Amino acid sequence: MKKPLSRSLLQKYQQGLCSPEETALVESWYNQLSKANNAKEIPELDLAAEDRYFRQTLFADELLAGQRKRAYLKVAASIALFITAGLAIYFFSGPPQPQPAAPFSIGQFQAELLIGNQVVSLDERQPPGSAWMDQHKGNKVALQTKKGQEYRMQLPDGTTVWLNADSRLEIGKDYNQQQRSVYLQGEAYFKVAKNKTVPFIVHVGSTSIQALGTAFNVRQYESDGQLLSTRLDEGSVRVSNAGRQQVLLPGQAVQVNLRQGSFNLQQQSGQPEGGQWKDGYFIFEQTPLPEIMADLARWYNFTYTLSPTYEKKILSGKISKKKPFAEVLRILRLAGINYTIDKDQLLLAP
Repeated sequence: MKKPLSRSLLQKYQQGLCSPEETALVESWYNQLSKANNAKEIPELDLAAEDRYFRQTLFADELLAGQRKRAYLKVAASIALFITAGLAIYFFSGPPQPQPAAPFSIGQFQAELLIGNQVVSLDERQPPGSAWMDQHKGNKVALQTKKGQEYRMQLPDGTTVWLNADSRLEIGKDYNQQQRSVYLQGEAYFKVAKNKTVPFIVHVGSTSIQALGTAFNVRQYESDGQLLSTRLDEGSVRVSNAGRQQVLLPGQAVQVNLRQGSFNLQQQSGQPEGGQWKDGYFIFEQTPLPEIMADLARWYNFTYTLSPTYEKKILSGKISKKKPFAEVLRILRLAGINYTIDKDQLLLAP
């Protein structure tokens, strides 16, 4: 049997703060512990007896701490309830690895704020204060995410930015003065605060997207080649590149070929898919498998090799970004895609 779990991990479970990997670890441990102590099927377990055995096994030296008894009972009861309800255990491979570095892990709400030569680590509990820009006027300021990270931040003018994984947003030094300029690498969704006298402009290489008061998505990853896409939900934007311009209205998208300078205007049907990533979903509509794998790799933080046989494979569907990677693999298998895993690399080949 695996060694006992730490008290801090069980407390996280009781509070509902565990990651899917930690949840699977705790539930699998308790399942093994229950079977070792009682040969009955899980639905027939005596909760009181299991709780006594659970606490004696894991916390034998703390049985006299009466003030903690209720907390332990809640932990054991929660574990028994989840197991009895039949929740799926996706995988169990020993102690969980540190989340930021572990491949195939669900992404986290994290980023780095770069102010001059200073690097500030951010998470959901530590957003930048409202006056952070005023305190660092004249400094180079940027927000960046690594693979397996995304972040939401409010700029000093009230504009909200959602930065997708493996992306960088640099804020102009004179932001919110004569203009509001930001410089993007990767993908971001913008909900722009209205200010008719100070235009908001997103720069992606030689392309600029200008808005007054609007909500739109901009994407241009290295894996996208020379294609930049902008999708509009609210208001209007003007996309400019190499002397050409295209004004977008709600429900429209444009794909710019940065090499050729061409514009491909698209009318979206139904709910726009461009900003769904910020709401916790992958949405693929007749999407080539190479593009799907690039998105998955950024979120679950892994590398992969794709067989030429699968390069023209096209899939459609919607999946929550909170799903463990084991569920993603199951979907790929159901779609007829074979794979193997070699350490932190996914190999997709027939």
